[in-house]
Amino acid sequence: MTAVLAALLGAVWFLVRAVLILLGVVVLVALLALVCPFCADLDWEGDPDGDTAGTLKIRVGALGLTFPVWQYPAPPQPEGAGGEPAKPGPLKRLFAKLKARFAAWRQKRAAKHPPKKKPAPAKPRQKAKFTLDTLCSLLRGGKKLTLAVFDALRVTRIRVVWPVGEGMEPDQAARAYGSAHAWLYSALGVLNRFIYLDFRELRLVPCIQPDTPAPAAQVSFRVSARALFVFIAAVQVLMAFHREKVLDVFL
Repeated sequence: MTAVLAALLGAVWFLVRAVLILLGVVVLVALLALVCPFCADLDWEGDPDGDTAGTLKIRVGALGLTFPVWQYPAPPQPEGAGGEPAKPGPLKRLFAKLKARFAAWRQKRAAKHPPKKKPAPAKPRQKAKFTLDTLCSLLRGGKKLTLAVFDALRVTRIRVVWPVGEGMEPDQAARAYGSAHAWLYSALGVLNRFIYLDFRELRLVPCIQPDTPAPAAQVSFRVSARALFVFIAAVQVLMAFHREKVLDVFL
């Protein structure tokens, strides 16, 4: 009897430790996701011939390491022998098999267990009225959350090379070049008050000489943010909405 009880206690303690370890891993991953800065790289290069809109590449990652996720236009698919499309890799084949098995299992399960009749819908609960105080609370919460998002954002590694006045007369190109400088630095002065900007290169290229080929336009930058500050602001806003009965209007 004592041995059976000891074995049972050992099994229970093992399950408790496994659950605690799993919870610890989940909490650690959540904290890392909130603390670690996520980043996205955007790189656009125009077509000097003007035949296409250019090439756009987006990379996403964390801790400064990014991986390609999307490109437009999409790169051409590699072809196999004889000009045939290349066969999918082992991971894609495995995923396709698992997806087919899961679909077959769902069909068998649906055939064995017909859908139950849905109960009669309950009488809808009356929502609270939308008042001016509710609107003011929403505006205050939206302002606080927006400021938190802007404070958390960091736009770095900015590189801009843009030709101005291509295809114009020299006097028109010079005026366009001056106007572009005025608009650009005025807009950057406004944005810099709300978002952290770090430039590597900012160059407007005047195309005054008609015979000189214009360089290709290039725009690239990295957007990074820590979700912790946004999460804290979101929790504070939700607590304020709950305290002021704002959520009762929508729930």
